[in-house]
Amino acid sequence: MKQIPALWFVLYVSCALCKAQIVRLELARPGAHPASWFSWPDGARRAYLRLRDTTVWWLIIDGNGCSNGLGQNIAEPQALRYRSAFRYPRTYSRVHSVGLPGDAGFCSHCDVAYCDKHWLPPRSGAPEKCPRGHAR
Repeated sequence: MKQIPALWFVLYVSCALCKAQIVRLELARPGAHPASWFSWPDGARRAYLRLRDTTVWWLIIDGNGCSNGLGQNIAEPQALRYRSAFRYPRTYSRVHSVGLPGDAGFCSHCDVAYCDKHWLPPRSGAPEKCPRGHAR
Protein backbone atom coordinates (compact mmCIF):
# COMPACT_ATOMS: atom_id res chain seq x y z
CA MET A 1 0.00 0.00 0.00
CA LYS A 2 1.35 3.42 -0.95
CA GLN A 3 1.36 6.04 1.78
CA ILE A 4 0.00 9.43 0.75
CA PRO A 5 1.58 12.43 2.50
CA ALA A 6 -0.86 14.40 4.62
CA LEU A 7 -2.01 17.76 3.31
CA TRP A 8 -2.40 19.07 6.84
CA PHE A 9 -0.84 18.88 10.24
CA VAL A 10 -3.24 20.04 12.96
CA LEU A 11 -2.16 19.78 16.56
CA TYR A 12 -3.79 20.69 19.83
CA VAL A 13 -1.78 21.10 23.04
CA SER A 14 -3.91 20.43 26.12
CA CYS A 15 -3.43 21.15 29.81
CA ALA A 16 -2.03 18.17 31.71
CA LEU A 17 -4.52 18.76 34.53
CA CYS A 18 -7.85 19.85 33.07
CA LYS A 19 -7.34 18.91 29.38
CA ALA A 20 -8.33 22.42 28.23
CA GLN A 21 -6.93 23.38 24.84
CA ILE A 22 -3.90 25.67 25.23
CA VAL A 23 -2.57 26.01 21.68
CA ARG A 24 -3.64 24.98 18.19
CA LEU A 25 -1.02 24.69 15.46
CA GLU A 26 -1.90 24.07 11.87
CA LEU A 27 0.48 23.50 8.96
CA ALA A 28 -0.67 23.26 5.35
CA ARG A 29 1.62 21.92 2.64
CA PRO A 30 2.42 24.05 -0.40
CA GLY A 31 -0.66 24.31 -2.61
CA ALA A 32 -3.10 23.21 0.11
CA HIS A 33 -5.47 25.35 2.15
CA PRO A 34 -5.41 24.98 5.96
CA ALA A 35 -7.89 22.41 7.29
CA SER A 36 -9.79 25.16 9.10
CA TRP A 37 -10.07 27.29 5.91
CA PHE A 38 -13.36 25.65 4.96
CA SER A 39 -15.05 27.10 8.06
CA TRP A 40 -13.69 30.64 7.62
CA PRO A 41 -15.97 33.55 6.67
CA ASP A 42 -15.67 34.92 3.12
CA GLY A 43 -13.66 37.99 4.21
CA ALA A 44 -11.05 35.83 5.95
CA ARG A 45 -10.80 33.58 2.89
CA ARG A 46 -10.21 36.57 0.61
CA ALA A 47 -7.53 37.95 2.96
CA TYR A 48 -5.85 34.55 3.11
CA LEU A 49 -5.84 34.23 -0.70
CA ARG A 50 -4.12 37.63 -0.95
CA LEU A 51 -1.45 36.59 1.57
CA ARG A 52 -0.88 32.96 0.59
CA ASP A 53 2.20 31.97 -1.39
CA THR A 54 1.17 28.52 -2.62
CA THR A 55 4.81 27.49 -3.19
CA VAL A 56 5.59 27.39 0.55
CA TRP A 57 4.03 26.04 3.75
CA TRP A 58 1.35 27.91 5.72
CA LEU A 59 1.45 28.07 9.54
CA ILE A 60 -1.37 29.04 11.91
CA ILE A 61 -0.72 29.39 15.64
CA ASP A 62 -3.49 30.22 18.07
CA GLY A 63 -3.48 30.19 21.86
CA ASN A 64 -1.41 30.68 25.02
CA GLY A 65 -0.95 34.37 24.37
CA CYS A 66 0.39 33.93 20.85
CA SER A 67 -1.50 34.07 17.62
CA ASN A 68 -0.57 34.82 14.04
CA GLY A 69 -4.15 35.52 12.94
CA LEU A 70 -4.96 33.83 9.63
CA GLY A 71 -1.41 32.49 9.53
CA GLN A 72 1.79 33.08 7.63
CA ASN A 73 3.92 31.66 4.85
CA ILE A 74 6.95 29.71 6.09
CA ALA A 75 9.77 27.84 4.39
CA GLU A 76 9.92 24.04 4.49
CA PRO A 77 12.81 23.86 7.02
CA GLN A 78 10.77 25.91 9.49
CA ALA A 79 7.67 23.77 8.88
CA LEU A 80 9.71 20.63 9.55
CA ARG A 81 11.05 22.17 12.80
CA TYR A 82 7.47 22.72 14.01
CA ARG A 83 6.45 19.19 13.08
CA SER A 84 9.48 17.78 14.86
CA ALA A 85 9.03 19.97 17.95
CA PHE A 86 5.46 18.80 18.51
CA ARG A 87 5.91 15.09 17.81
CA TYR A 88 4.81 12.74 20.54
CA PRO A 89 6.05 12.47 23.20
CA ARG A 90 6.18 16.23 23.49
CA THR A 91 8.85 17.69 25.72
CA TYR A 92 9.68 21.17 26.90
CA SER A 93 13.08 21.16 25.18
CA ARG A 94 11.59 20.27 21.77
CA VAL A 95 8.73 22.75 22.04
CA HIS A 96 11.07 25.46 23.37
CA SER A 97 13.31 25.01 20.30
CA VAL A 98 10.74 26.71 18.01
CA GLY A 99 10.58 29.85 20.15
CA LEU A 100 6.85 30.23 20.80
CA PRO A 101 6.04 32.84 23.44
CA GLY A 102 5.12 30.97 26.61
CA ASP A 103 6.45 27.69 25.15
CA ALA A 104 2.90 26.48 24.46
CA GLY A 105 2.29 26.30 28.22
CA PHE A 106 5.07 23.75 28.86
CA CYS A 107 6.89 23.73 32.19
CA SER A 108 10.65 23.29 31.77
CA HIS A 109 10.82 20.95 34.79
CA CYS A 110 7.57 18.97 34.54
CA ASP A 111 7.81 18.45 30.74
CA VAL A 112 4.04 18.89 30.42
CA ALA A 113 1.81 21.81 29.46
CA TYR A 114 -0.50 23.71 31.79
CA CYS A 115 -3.24 26.18 30.87
CA ASP A 116 -3.24 29.75 32.23
CA LYS A 117 -5.70 28.69 34.93
CA HIS A 118 -3.10 26.30 36.36
CA TRP A 119 -0.03 28.53 36.07
CA LEU A 120 0.00 30.37 39.40
CA PRO A 121 0.12 34.16 38.92
CA PRO A 122 3.32 36.04 39.74
CA ARG A 123 3.58 37.63 43.18
CA SER A 124 5.63 40.75 44.03
CA GLY A 125 8.15 40.38 41.25
CA ALA A 126 8.36 36.57 41.45
CA PRO A 127 7.69 34.64 38.21
CA GLU A 128 4.63 32.55 37.42
CA LYS A 129 4.79 29.05 38.85
CA CYS A 130 3.41 25.74 37.66
CA PRO A 131 1.16 23.71 39.98
CA ARG A 132 4.29 21.90 41.28
CA GLY A 133 6.05 25.19 42.12
CA HIS A 134 8.50 25.47 39.21
CA ALA A 135 9.16 29.00 37.92
CA ARG A 136 8.25 29.82 34.32
